[in-house]
Amino acid sequence: MGRFIIEGGRSLSGSVRVGGSKNAALPVIFATLSTRGVSKISGLSEIGDVRVALRLIEEQGAVVERRGDITLINTEALEYKTPSPALVSLLRASTYLIGSTLARFGRAEIGAYGGCSFSHRPIDLHILAAERLGARLSGCELTAPGLFGCDLSFPKRSVGATVNFLIMAASAEGESTLRGCATEGHIDTLIEYLRSCGAEIEREGDTVRVRGAQLGGGCVSIPGDPIEAGTYISASLATRGRVRVEGVSELELMPLLELLAGAGATVDTNDGITVTGELNRPIEVVATAHPGFPTDLQPLTAPLMARFFGGSIEDRVWRDRYGYLRELARLGVCYRISDRGAEIYPSELSSGSALATDLRGGAACIIASLAARGECEVLSAHTVERGYERLCEKISSIGGKIIYSEL
Repeated sequence: MGRFIIEGGRSLSGSVRVGGSKNAALPVIFATLSTRGVSKISGLSEIGDVRVALRLIEEQGAVVERRGDITLINTEALEYKTPSPALVSLLRASTYLIGSTLARFGRAEIGAYGGCSFSHRPIDLHILAAERLGARLSGCELTAPGLFGCDLSFPKRSVGATVNFLIMAASAEGESTLRGCATEGHIDTLIEYLRSCGAEIEREGDTVRVRGAQLGGGCVSIPGDPIEAGTYISASLATRGRVRVEGVSELELMPLLELLAGAGATVDTNDGITVTGELNRPIEVVATAHPGFPTDLQPLTAPLMARFFGGSIEDRVWRDRYGYLRELARLGVCYRISDRGAEIYPSELSSGSALATDLRGGAACIIASLAARGECEVLSAHTVERGYERLCEKISSIGGKIIYSEL
């Protein structure tokens, strides 16, 4: 198990370009299994989760070829195989095998899906979508001799279940309508890809309508990762630096930018995104479904609260997503958990050793370490590398002192 060793207390300065969005890439990668032909995807990041996803589709017979920024995926000749439990357990997005293998092979196995374990993450809506489109659940296997259009309303927003619905409906016979769908930007990236493969899809607000088709290979460009961008923005502010973040749409980051501007920071979006200055008042984060404040960004605000005037976090998406605070406490962050969420107090960040218990919590520990005095280490580096491309190289390029080391 590797670790990051970080010497804090250095102001970050310069420019950094984010890689392709992890959350946009994974649905597209798995959706290729429902097509027949060669798909062309540009902008896939070299991150752990993408590598695992590509290995999972290769198990089903997909031929993957990476040519620089372009990834070609040939799904002309596939044969169903039970997905490797070891790989499935590494990746939460392996739930997308439910939709993609049902669409292609008429069967899917329910596995022990991995990823970050910050909260209970049920798959009941994934199964509901599959059943309404014609699948039957028996034990741990879903089977479907055919998929047929349906009219469905989700009782709550679910990105993962929306992805699976879209993948299945795009291959189903007839028309399907889903109300209460997720509306994040990466849902639109998947829609763009499935359209390029031959499906007819229209989304208006939280309602999506799909006319299925026999899908051929498609093409799509993966947009820049807003969570990676938010990480560098937070690190810049926490170190009182000046970092320009490039390669991402400011619209995807508007909840964060508005929050920081309201707390006293200066936000410049004329050439990339640059957030400078100091926060001069407590900040209150309430994470909700899109278009609200993203749950993946809430851990990245905790070091800023500790660095300046404190604040509070309430997560209405994953109500137990505060475990990372125990690790931030090892770096000096003072906090309290209540029924409503977490209170973060102004704190003296200091050297220490913390564990990356989940992807974004690990990134929060790195941000705190960059702002702390002295040397820090963040263990379980592979957890962070699941979602960050060339992390040490990028942080070093803007003045941070960080190295990767094997234990």
